[in-house]
Amino acid sequence: MLQYHLKTKQAGASFISILAFLVLLGFSLNFLVRIFGMHWDDRLLVSILDGLPEVINRDTSEKDVRKLLNNRLDINRLRSIPTNELVITKHKGEIKLIWQYERREHVMSNVDIALTFNHEYSF
Repeated sequence: MLQYHLKTKQAGASFISILAFLVLLGFSLNFLVRIFGMHWDDRLLVSILDGLPEVINRDTSEKDVRKLLNNRLDINRLRSIPTNELVITKHKGEIKLIWQYERREHVMSNVDIALTFNHEYSF
C-alpha cells in the first residue's frame, strides 16, 4: 500500500522545470542563429574572394581590387563585414590580399558574441 501511494505522487516534470528548459532552449537557439549568420556571411565573402582571379590580372591596381571587392560586397549585401581591415599589397605583379576582421553581435545587456576571421590570398 505504501509503494502505491508513493507512485501516485510522482507526476513528471514540474512547470518550473519545463519553463527553465524552454528559456534555456530559447537562449541556445538565439546564440546558434546569430553565430550561423556570421559564418554564412563569411562563406559568401570566401566565394567572392575565390572568384577574384577570374577578373583581375597582373596589371590590376590595388585601388581597382578594392573597388571591385566593395562592389561585390554591396551586391551580396555584406555591409556588416569591415573593409577598413583589408590589406592589399602588390609586389612584382603579384597581388597579396590579407583580410583579418572581427565581427561582434550584441545579444543582450552586456553579452556579445565575438568571432574572428582570417583570409589570405595571393593572385
